Amino acid sequence: MTKIKTYKMMRYFGYILLSAISFITFSSCSLLYKQEKEPSHVSTLSIPANSYGTYLAGRIAHYRQDFDAAANFYMKTIQKDTKNKALLNKTYLILASQGYIEKAAYYAQIAAEQGDKNDFIAILIAANEIKQKNYDTALKVIRSNKSELYKKLITPFVEAWIYTGLNQYENALASLDPIKNQNGMEALFHFHSGMINDYFNKTDEAQKHYESIINNKNFELSIRTLEIICNFYIRNGRKEDAVKLSGKYANITPNVSILQNIHNNIIKSTPKISPLISSPQIGLSEAMFNIAAIIKYNSDILDFSHIFIRMAIFENPQNDLARILLANILEMREMYKDAIKVYDEIQISSPSYYVAQYKKAENLRNLNDYKGAELLLKSLILDYPNDYQTKLDLGDTLRLQEKYKEALKYYNQVITDYSNVSKKLWQVYYAAGITYERLGNWKEAEKNLVTALSISPNNLLVLNYLGYTWLNQGKKPEDAFLFIVKAYNQAPYNSSIIDSLGWAFYQFGMYDDAISYLEKASENDPSNAVISAHLGDAYWQNNRKNEATFQWNHALSQKDVAGELNIKDIKKKIANGMPPHTIIPHDQEKINKIISKIKVAK
Repeated sequence: MTKIKTYKMMRYFGYILLSAISFITFSSCSLLYKQEKEPSHVSTLSIPANSYGTYLAGRIAHYRQDFDAAANFYMKTIQKDTKNKALLNKTYLILASQGYIEKAAYYAQIAAEQGDKNDFIAILIAANEIKQKNYDTALKVIRSNKSELYKKLITPFVEAWIYTGLNQYENALASLDPIKNQNGMEALFHFHSGMINDYFNKTDEAQKHYESIINNKNFELSIRTLEIICNFYIRNGRKEDAVKLSGKYANITPNVSILQNIHNNIIKSTPKISPLISSPQIGLSEAMFNIAAIIKYNSDILDFSHIFIRMAIFENPQNDLARILLANILEMREMYKDAIKVYDEIQISSPSYYVAQYKKAENLRNLNDYKGAELLLKSLILDYPNDYQTKLDLGDTLRLQEKYKEALKYYNQVITDYSNVSKKLWQVYYAAGITYERLGNWKEAEKNLVTALSISPNNLLVLNYLGYTWLNQGKKPEDAFLFIVKAYNQAPYNSSIIDSLGWAFYQFGMYDDAISYLEKASENDPSNAVISAHLGDAYWQNNRKNEATFQWNHALSQKDVAGELNIKDIKKKIANGMPPHTIIPHDQEKINKIISKIKVAK
């Protein structure tokens, strides 16, 4: 059966394109984001004295990821020095990343005239010309791109939609020939061939191409592809086929989703609906979206994906799935405020609206605006009362605000009202377990944590939390240690898990080993108050008293994110030291066997 992916197109095409793009000369884009440093002086660019302040302001904004401001400052600078190649390059790339494609194309043209050889310039200028319906100019520009990789992987799509705009059906299809027989490119070939035939009212040919995708079990269907094919079916008197096809995917997840909204809209639709691919610009938008969705998974060229998705929205401002993807890319850059702005552009009538609002709440939490996230999630639950995921997220948001009793209300709703779902969700039992533990109800906490572990037996979060808590209670020391070691072997660089392992050695009186791991945890997370406190205890028991006192003082100066630190106890240790540690009773032979299972971190 055909598989569906939310934003990724086809895995085989993705592998081919990703491998090829890694060889494309696009270093200027990498400079745009990854290598922009805090500016202390202008080092590589020759800037006129009267523009220095403006340029420096742009660099500062750039470093702070305020790309709109950076673009404005760069443009002001470049107006006084249009021959500065490096600044021109920065300007058109950052403008493109912000969606100002027309302005970006203008500066890219100047850059090309100044000798900029970046192959991407042709794509950028052509996209702008296509938007303006200057198809002849766009064709001339795109053909000026000499890169063989672009010709094989990107320009076929651009040329195909240029010829579509020129009303040249045969040439439009022929433009896709370079990708026709390339391994992994078949699905995109059929998708765009289907859309072009559909645009030219070649119904039978369009159907052949669309159904080549549906009927091939090796292809993966994106949401947008599903939407376009169903739209084709409805317009051609085959609504039942559209309902059947969309219905396959509407319940992939039992919570409210874009797929369900699309399915519901299809059920309500009539044959008079408008075609989704109603212009060459929209067809080109689909191509840009496909490319951006695939390459976003390579962090080295994420900026490449960022610009392509901006071009997709430029060509089709109604493409809300492209907005979802753009926001996702911004989240990958930790630009949460910018992502929220993109989500807010999606209208309530869009099938993507709910997902956009749900993701907005997630970004509010990323910005530590828990109250804002709480209010938004509560409003979503009023509109979508059957969505368990929103209730689970609301529980998490309340728990992070230490509203434990209210958080449990939503966790238990999911467990009780969605029993079929909750049997698959380790997260809800894990979260409920933590919450019960914070309320001092260890019996219920342990019950939920054990249930979470039964659902996801190797889950490192559950293993670590349960093992660590048992150790602190002096319970099941061998099982607790085994759980922590299993977690550590999966994530040997996770500071919290390293801390748990070091603390386990401490509890067993193996202070040298404890210090070894606790120092490693402290190096990884020097501002973690609990790790510093643990390290201080281990130092003291190893007769390293000055170092112990330093770590305890350090712990008091840090924020206790876990809410675990006993400040009075730490102050007492600083003043009076510690008594000899009471070692947890344990079977040393079993502990030694478990120690032998610890993998050496590479």
